[in-house]
Formats: sequence, structure tokens, C-alpha cells
Amino acid sequence: MWIDRLLATPTSRAAHLAASFAEQRHRVLAENVANVDTPDYHSQVVDAQAFQDSLHVALQRASSANDARLELRGNAQFQTTPTGQVELRPEIEPAPNVLFHDGTNARVERLLADVNQNGLYFEMSSEFLRGQYRRMLMAIKGRQ
Repeated sequence: MWIDRLLATPTSRAAHLAASFAEQRHRVLAENVANVDTPDYHSQVVDAQAFQDSLHVALQRASSANDARLELRGNAQFQTTPTGQVELRPEIEPAPNVLFHDGTNARVERLLADVNQNGLYFEMSSEFLRGQYRRMLMAIKGRQ
């Protein structure tokens, strides 16, 4: 169908993947914050920079092959499923130096900064998608 071709551009697909990644990463970060006082809890991490690098490579591969599908490969923390969704596999974050007295490795300030950065990343992705849909709606309506 023609609407599928409009919605399945590589850039809109990348924005969908980025928003989905940010949503899933936010769950991991929220779990880390919720367990900051849990003895022997080790926070989990998903590398946002590695995701962005992998998404960049997938966009380049899709544009050179003239294909709208984006496949994230080569990272143990995330990949795309056969249906095109992002699947996360967080890893235990190594302790920056020594563990705290209760056996945890969490630092509240850094966790909250990660949550804030991830929220901004999600907002950017969803705002890009919102703008695309708004332009498409204006084109369908025939107004400016």
C-alpha cells in the first residue's frame, strides 16, 4: 500500500528505533534507580553511544542498498528482531572502582543524569516523528 511506503522511510524507521530504544533503556535505568539501596544489587547498563553508532551504520547500509529496513548488528546489548523491533539485553555495569559498603555499584547522581539524558533522547526522537506525521497530514489535507 502507498501509505506504507510513506511511513517506511529509513529516517522515520530510525526515529522509531531510537524512540523504542530510549523507552526500553528507560526501564533499565528506572530499575537501577529503584534498586539503588538494595544490598548487593549491581546496576545494568545499555550503551547509548554504541546504539547511535550502530544506527548510523544501519542507515548508511540502508541508503546504499536503497532499502528502508534497518538492521542493528554487531552488539551484544541490542539487536533488531525479525519484525524490525529493538531488543535490549542489558549487561551488568562494572564497578567504576570499588564497590560501596553494601555491595552495590550505583551512584545516584550519575543514574539520574542518565535518566535525564535518556528522556531528552526520547523526546527528540518522538518530536521528529511528530513533525513527519504533521507534514504528512498537511499533505493529505492539501493545506499549508
